[in-house]
Formats: sequence, C-alpha cells, structure tokens
Amino acid sequence: MINIAAVRAFFMEKSKKPLMQLQVSLLRRTLISAGIMFALIFFVYYFKIPNPNMILIAGLVLASALFGFSGGIVASVIMFGYTLFFFSTGHSFIHFTPENMQKVIVSLAGIIADVFFVCFLKQTELRAFKKIDALTKELNFENKKLQRMYMTDALTGIRNRMALIDDLEFYLGHEISVMMVDLNDFKMINDTYGHEEGDHMLVETGKFLVDIFGENHCYRYGGDEFLVIFPDISEADFNKIFTSMNQNSIAISLSAGYVHAVMENINMLHTLISQADKKMYEVKRAHQAAKKTKNKKNQEQEFSHPQLPI
Repeated sequence: MINIAAVRAFFMEKSKKPLMQLQVSLLRRTLISAGIMFALIFFVYYFKIPNPNMILIAGLVLASALFGFSGGIVASVIMFGYTLFFFSTGHSFIHFTPENMQKVIVSLAGIIADVFFVCFLKQTELRAFKKIDALTKELNFENKKLQRMYMTDALTGIRNRMALIDDLEFYLGHEISVMMVDLNDFKMINDTYGHEEGDHMLVETGKFLVDIFGENHCYRYGGDEFLVIFPDISEADFNKIFTSMNQNSIAISLSAGYVHAVMENINMLHTLISQADKKMYEVKRAHQAAKKTKNKKNQEQEFSHPQLPI
C-alpha cells in the first residue's frame, strides 16, 4: 500500500532543506552577507557602473531573503555606506551637492523599504513552512493510525489478511513455515456460552500465538482461523516450536497444521496455506473423532451403571 502522507512528507522535507541549511550562526550570516555586498561593490567600482544601486539592491534582496533581518541589516548598512561614498563630493562621505543629497535620501528610503518588505516575506514564508511541517506531522500521525486500523483485526488486535497482502514481498525468497490454526468446537462455545465468550477465546488465541511467534508473523485469517508465517527457520527448529506449542497449558483447544518450503513466488503462498489448511483439518477431524469416542464411552459407562432410585 502506498503511504501517500509519507510520500508528501518526503517531498516537503526535500523542499525545506535549502531553507534549513541557511539556519547558520549570526557570525556566519554576517560574514556571508558582507561578502555578497563587497563582491558586488568591487564589481560596480571596477566596471564603473553609473548607477551602482541597481546592482547593489540585488545583493540586499538576496541577503535579506537568505537570512532575514540579520542579513538584511548588514547588507543595507554596507549598501548605504557605498551610496554615501559614491554620491558624496570627492568621495568624502559627508559633502553632497543638493541633487546628490536627494539621491542619497531616496536610496536610503529604498533600502529601508526593500529590507522590511523582503524580510516580511521571509518571515511569512518561514511561518508557512512551520504550519506545513506541523500539518505534515499530523497527517503522518493520522496516516499511521489509519494504516494500523487497515491492517489490524479489530477484535484480536493482530494483523489481518490485508496486512498479509502487504507482507507478501517480505517473505519472497525466504525459507518459511506456514501454519494454520483453528479453534476446536468454536460453534458450540458460541451457542453454549454466548458470543462474548467466543470473542474472548479468539482474543486469547491471538495473544497466545503472538507470544510464541511475534506480532509480525501472526494473522487472523478469518472466523476462528489463524495463520502463522515464520521466516528464516529450518523445518526441524519450527517443529520444536510447534511441539512445545501443543504442550503449552492454554485453556483453549486448538487444531494446527503446518508446511515448510522456500517461497519462490508470491502465488506459491496460496498453495502453502491450502496445504497447511488440509493438515490442520486432519488434526481437527482426529480431535472430533476422539471426542465422539470419549462421549460414547461415557454414555456406555452411564448405561452399564444405572442409578438406583432411593
């Protein structure tokens, strides 16, 4: 199943990385902003650009966009300093003709306006990314909840057949043991003690199997049937687990059968489940036959020893 929220989060994270990489120390931001501006100043001075502010404003915008107010203020101070140098009489920084003084004032107003405007956009962008990040995390959380619900049996809390479909590729190429498990006399339990007791039996069976084989390998296959797929284990080792499972003290009667093979293709699993199911039903029929024999003996004993009236 394709995790849409996870894919969205992946690309969102990719798009944020350029911004996150620029969250550097104040000293580095100052040095980088100054470096940008001095490089542009060298360019306009060396090539004698008649209107240098048209070039320097690009550096101001870049520094503000990259580092916000910290970069914008550094760039604006340097740009205003060169403006004073360029328009002052004899590059004195303090003497100006009336016309050039007007240009300095207009430049200063433009510098301040540009810094505040670009930095405002920068702050808006960062707030938007924070909201997107928060929403992405919330979507991921909700998606994980939905995925768990989608792949988890509501009653027993173990994995279901949809989870099995999702897990198929994991088992491909592995040596696996496939075991089918069925509750004995489940209909009788429901009819005699009620469905609440039957549900309790199913929950306990799920816990019993998970305790032995782990939650990633146990599935509720349907009704009172459970499926266990245990990978990377030899048949001899699995048989030991299978034998100890049958000897475990659990107050629920179970029938189980298993097969062992290397899963060469995905379609092969259906055949293995079918084979394990047949073995399980052989055990179940033997259980039913033994139960009938026991009941018959009990009836014969009751008949041969009738109670005399007092």
